[in-house]
Amino acid sequence: MNTLLKLFSLKFIASLFGLLYSILQVRYFGASRTIEVYFAAQSLIYLVTSLTQSGQLAEIFLPEYHKLNTISRKLGFQGLNVVINRMLIWGGIIIFVIFIFAPIFINLLVPGFSVNDRSQAILMFRVLLPYLFLQLVNSFFITVLNAERKFGRAEFLGLTNTIVNILVLVLLYKSLGIWALVISLLLGKFIEFIFYSMQLYKIGFQNKFIFSIPEFNHKLFFKTMKSTILYVGATQFYSFVLTASISFLPEGIFAIFKYVQNLTNKIKGLFLQPFITIFFTEYSLLLQNSKSVIKEFQKYMGSLININTVTIIGTILIGDYVIDLLWGGKKFDITNVKLAYVFFTFNIVAIMLSSIGGIYRKMAIANGKGSNVYLYSVFSQLLSAIFAYGLIKYFTVHGLFFIIPINVFLLVSVSYLVYKKTDNPIFYKIINFNNITSLVIIFIAILIKYKTSMLFTYEYKYFIIMLVITLLLSLYPLFNIYRIFKVKKNHLFK
Repeated sequence: MNTLLKLFSLKFIASLFGLLYSILQVRYFGASRTIEVYFAAQSLIYLVTSLTQSGQLAEIFLPEYHKLNTISRKLGFQGLNVVINRMLIWGGIIIFVIFIFAPIFINLLVPGFSVNDRSQAILMFRVLLPYLFLQLVNSFFITVLNAERKFGRAEFLGLTNTIVNILVLVLLYKSLGIWALVISLLLGKFIEFIFYSMQLYKIGFQNKFIFSIPEFNHKLFFKTMKSTILYVGATQFYSFVLTASISFLPEGIFAIFKYVQNLTNKIKGLFLQPFITIFFTEYSLLLQNSKSVIKEFQKYMGSLININTVTIIGTILIGDYVIDLLWGGKKFDITNVKLAYVFFTFNIVAIMLSSIGGIYRKMAIANGKGSNVYLYSVFSQLLSAIFAYGLIKYFTVHGLFFIIPINVFLLVSVSYLVYKKTDNPIFYKIINFNNITSLVIIFIAILIKYKTSMLFTYEYKYFIIMLVITLLLSLYPLFNIYRIFKVKKNHLFK
């Protein structure tokens, strides 16, 4: 519980600065094509980074790291060197190819943009390519720090990173405009690299130019890429289809979509990711030591359900007020606020599904079923691409609302089904007092919002009323989180 509070405190402060950064972005650029061009270049950078599969392999490396350390202390560091050295070669090849063919990728990604806008996006993308190398290494560094139970490093760094982003944007906006965002993104990632390197060296890690060790079957480890490459390819196909389809919608829709997506990612990182991060490490350690994992599953699944209840209640009752407070202004009018609120609501529902599915995903991976998760998720991503194209083409913005929840639901279904096939899976009892109570509370929140939506405006005396109601409705799930972590045993699970 103390570790969770520490992570939450750091993430909360970082999120406040993140909101300030978001506010500045909207104040400076609004829902303009200028910011959409940056988002397009940024999206392609994230896409290329995912092609290295560093995120997936880093996730799978955590149990391998624990296994190596059970053989000999610090042997995990040797395995880390092997993986990083090989990954850097792979990343270099991808960067070389992508740099040359950047115009083709940008044209495919945002075909609805003008020629000048696409040219600007190509230039931004090429400048941002060093981000890939830094992110590749950082993914494994933070995984090892978590494996060593050095929690809070990423959260502290997130705070520092965001402060740097804000300073760069404020100081360079007048002279560089949108390029201030490009510089802040690269600088933040470089600071992460330096920080993680220092933290690892403090616990004994030394970088060595090695490509194999007898105790680590790197060939078997990298064979995972055969299944993950299909997943990554399918995921990027879905991302391409989604972004390309959005590019044909009116100017500003893509910007609002990305603003909301960034905001909901901050909420997930603040309220939910600490639970999942700590759970994965503890679950993996218990599994390696042949100890019971039921208690950990009980604690974290129950807590996630309750914290999701709070976020959904808050989104329904005060989400639009918060968006207007943060972003409302000349460059982000009331129409944009209302559209962002709808996107926000659907994204919060997706976060609920994603966080619960994340528990099953982590357990499946810890049980050696990572390849199965990624392989079967290919079908989820391909189906999501079909939904994205069809919903946006025939229902435009209204179709876009449903795409993220549908995508997450399909991915969660795969994680759950794969985990069920592991040895001695833990089954969650869906119909229980806590879940029924949570649904009732959410229904009450919806009813209150519906009844008051025609009476209240965006005057902030009404915001105070809705905030008080939100706090009252949140008392039960918040108390339940506290109870779950204090009580050694509960009866919500079989």
